[in-house]
Amino acid sequence: MRGKYQPGSALPPERELSALFNVSRLIVRQALHRLRDMSLVSGGQGGQNTVLDPDASIDPHIVALTMQLAPERTDEHDVVERQLLGGMMLLELAQMRISDDEIAELDQMVTEMEEATENNRQVSGFDTKFWTYVATTTGNTILLREARWWFEMLGDQPERRRRFYDRPELRLAIYRGIIESLKTRSGQAAAQFLAAVHPVLESREP
Repeated sequence: MRGKYQPGSALPPERELSALFNVSRLIVRQALHRLRDMSLVSGGQGGQNTVLDPDASIDPHIVALTMQLAPERTDEHDVVERQLLGGMMLLELAQMRISDDEIAELDQMVTEMEEATENNRQVSGFDTKFWTYVATTTGNTILLREARWWFEMLGDQPERRRRFYDRPELRLAIYRGIIESLKTRSGQAAAQFLAAVHPVLESREP
């Protein structure tokens, strides 16, 4: 996925991969089997394995790998855009189904963060709680599982998590705007969020 082995090229033999990664041949075979299942390589067990184009694979595990690894700067941009637009999607569905009690719960979450001192603001933990709750209000189990998976994955990557959770005061202002929009039942929560993150989407280098 980083392009070290181009599509059509051959991977090193199993014995070389075993020595390169300091693992047993059995582990190498298991890894190659998984790569074949994801249509990242082709070839038989014990024979030559040919690299396939990851962009041609339709296996959903490729998406998960890209989001977990973001092997290149372009992939990192793709992941950021996916998550920002994913937030808009959650809000679009949530504002159609969320109850008054659920809005009050979200309002309380944001209020508690606004009242917390700067040193006690756990923004990453709050983001997890906020967006997971929003996903719950959509009533869509796929979106909820996806949200939970994302935050669990990000929780295992402290350095990357820090890049996602800068400017806590700005994030709280966005969340406050979302809450106020949900309260008025204007149906503009998703549009308001998109307007807030639009500069990030526009700033991507060609």
